[in-house]
Amino acid sequence: MCRMLGVLAAFAIIPSLCSAATLTEQVEAAAKNGKYTYVMFYRAKDTATQRMANTIQTHVTQTAEKTTWVTVDVRDQKEATLVKRFDASRIPLPAVFGVAPNGAVTGVFPQKVDQNQLTNAILTPNYSEMVKALQNQKIAIVCMLPTADDAIPSGVSALQQNPAFKDKLHQVKAVATDSDEAEFFRRMQVDMNLETPVVLMFAPPGTHLGTFEATVSGEELTQELHKSGKCNCSKCQKK
Repeated sequence: MCRMLGVLAAFAIIPSLCSAATLTEQVEAAAKNGKYTYVMFYRAKDTATQRMANTIQTHVTQTAEKTTWVTVDVRDQKEATLVKRFDASRIPLPAVFGVAPNGAVTGVFPQKVDQNQLTNAILTPNYSEMVKALQNQKIAIVCMLPTADDAIPSGVSALQQNPAFKDKLHQVKAVATDSDEAEFFRRMQVDMNLETPVVLMFAPPGTHLGTFEATVSGEELTQELHKSGKCNCSKCQKK
């Protein structure tokens, strides 16, 4: 009985639900303030839901300067907007989505989540830009530069001028002297002590097509795209 009372009392930490518009506004307001939002969907206030809520609450308390959270009961018709936005009715619940200030979904954790997963869902600004581009079905060309004065490799510029990829590419730039991007360099496995630019190329949903030196040509990058079958250009569609 004591255990049951403890579980019921613990549900009090779940934020009270408002209208879908209000929850959407909360997410948008957090984004404007540069904060990440963990959007937790649930169907029943059971032990799994409370365990997830406790984990998120602990994490947000420790990272309040950059995170917040909201909860959504998928059974509530007033919350249909957010449920549809995240397609939450089709995954095992409870589930939490990490949402970056730019709208990129940086993590999806069904049924259970831990502190490390929530922490890893917080990306650097340039990393979240890359993720957002991929989620928008763009090919991401990431240029890791030693300093802000270094030019984008000519091969990248040539690729971007190729009419076949005009509307398919998104360039992301990160500078090694920017300490805020250290985690991006680490996850991309690029040494921040680099002396020359490094180019990485990714295709949706997150396929790594290659890491290249600064001397890579536009033609080489084009060939890699065609070889991957991810470019969806008119030339490849005819094959």
